[in-house]
Amino acid sequence: MSLLSFTKCFIGAGGEQAATALTTAMVKMAPETATAAELKNMEQDLDAAGQLISRLQRELSDERHAYDAINARYTQMMGAAENLQHQIDAAGFLKEPLQASLATLVAKIEEIVPELDQDKKDIDATQALLREAEAAYQAKATALTGAKAKLTRAKNDMAHATLEEQRAASRAETARAVAGLSGGSGSSTGINVALDAMTRTAQATRDRAAALDMKAKALSGAKTAEEDPNIAAAMAAAAGTAANATVADRLAALQQRK
Repeated sequence: MSLLSFTKCFIGAGGEQAATALTTAMVKMAPETATAAELKNMEQDLDAAGQLISRLQRELSDERHAYDAINARYTQMMGAAENLQHQIDAAGFLKEPLQASLATLVAKIEEIVPELDQDKKDIDATQALLREAEAAYQAKATALTGAKAKLTRAKNDMAHATLEEQRAASRAETARAVAGLSGGSGSSTGINVALDAMTRTAQATRDRAAALDMKAKALSGAKTAEEDPNIAAAMAAAAGTAANATVADRLAALQQRK
């Protein structure tokens, strides 16, 4: 019994669709296990068909032997009856004992005929069954051989598909790596931009620090100049005026600008 047939019988009548769905699910979950089980069932079915053929062949042989024995007895008795009939036809007298013997023999022959006819029918029926069984066996053997060939092809297809999948995954991984390399310039540009920004920030920080330092020094120097009269005088002279200049001096200075 095949896996599908067993499933149908197991879940009851009217469950052909459910059985097919269940079988398909089983095959999807464990394809090799399911196909191996199906092949085993097919082989067992083939073995059962072979055993049936063997039994039919044995029965046919026994029936033929029985028929041959009865037919041989029938042929012998028919020959004897025909001999008695010839004797009766040739006898001029004492026919009655021969006729009585012939009648007895004919009665025995008549008893054998139905059995002989039945044996012949049995032989014909067994031969028909044997031919049908042999045809079924051949069909089962062809189906099993075809199933094994299909299974082999399916396994090869699965292997090729797996290999192709691995190759595709490898190609995809290579493509991703190449894409990463080609996009590296963009990443480098981003890094360079960040580094430039950091450099500019550092430089700006240094500039601000220098300015603050200059401011501190300038303020410190101005304070010192204010406190030192000599520096104040020199600063005034550098500015073109003298410290504590008179009005005349200031007027003279203004006249020199003309």
